[in-house]
Amino acid sequence: MRNLRRGGRLAVLGLGIGVGAVALAGGAEGLLSRFRAEVPVVTNGSFISPLTEVFGDISIGRGSFVAGNTVITAQPGTRACIGSESNLQDNITFLARRGEPTPAGGCGPRATSVGHQASIAHQATIRNSVVGDFTFVGFLSRVENSVLEDGVFVLHGAIVRNVRVPRDRLVPTGAVITTQAQANALPLKAEANAEFQRDVLEVNAEFAEGYTRLYRERGFDGVNRASAAPRTSWNPDPMPPTLGRGVELAEFARVVGDVRLGENSVVGRRTSIRADEGAPIIIGRNAEIEDRVTFHALKGTSIRIGDGLDTDDNIVFHGPLEMGNNVTVGDDSVVFRSKIGNNVTIGTGALVIDVTLPDGANVPDNARILRQADADALQ
Repeated sequence: MRNLRRGGRLAVLGLGIGVGAVALAGGAEGLLSRFRAEVPVVTNGSFISPLTEVFGDISIGRGSFVAGNTVITAQPGTRACIGSESNLQDNITFLARRGEPTPAGGCGPRATSVGHQASIAHQATIRNSVVGDFTFVGFLSRVENSVLEDGVFVLHGAIVRNVRVPRDRLVPTGAVITTQAQANALPLKAEANAEFQRDVLEVNAEFAEGYTRLYRERGFDGVNRASAAPRTSWNPDPMPPTLGRGVELAEFARVVGDVRLGENSVVGRRTSIRADEGAPIIIGRNAEIEDRVTFHALKGTSIRIGDGLDTDDNIVFHGPLEMGNNVTVGDDSVVFRSKIGNNVTIGTGALVIDVTLPDGANVPDNARILRQADADALQ
């Protein structure tokens, strides 16, 4: 972006694909008015949720989708760029920080960049990094001061720091890649991974169009708080959420589509419950859901959770998923494609993926439960 000073007024102008002009003017009362000439919800053919936090020199391509409660920040002297037909899901941190190492090859000398047709999944962090075209970064993964070349596939809960990951490599679930030798030794991704990426891009291309249409038809209220999902090819007649008696939604909570939330449940700040792809999402009575938690499901799947769910912060629950009653889940965990029994405790930082946990199971902090043998060993 460029800063132009003219007659004491400051105009901040986007360079080609910026998120919109900002005007500032001083009044007689000594107050300063800071407003956007166009609210940056639909920008350059892309949809940016009004619950997204945006600061600094930000650029976005065409046909991209940015979900709610994601933070996109470019500190002074840096840039943050998102390419065309890419998607950033809920509760992502996308950050360019000054005064820290940043690899070359982005959209500026100190920039965090994501290329075209990239998918960044819920709760991921991209910081001072360059992410190439047709890449995927999974739930709760972290990419810091690194380059992901085109086609890289990073699975859930992985950490990639201070390296360059070669083209089309696969970073396994929960892996910690901090040396170039580790990065060079990573295996090639499979065709199944590429097919999954294409499916995700197809869904999110419809989201960019569908949420744009929803915003234009219903305005801010249609894409905020609790509302129906957008019309899509798999959901031509969307349903609004059903909230039980005594449900409380904190500020910036987002509930979308066929969500059925039981009575006396509490949903924390910046939590997203999105039944716009997989549906329904059913959560029983007396749920206590804390801040920055995401519930979402793959197309053709659902989430069904019993009574008494108790969560900490910054967790991903992703369908297909079934959970029983009185399940407790700690901070910074992922629960995906699994069946969880009653009275289960999942510790802080745990990854529970592709398994069945019996009643009463106790998953330790930072555990990686990725095979049924791992789950069986908990008994």
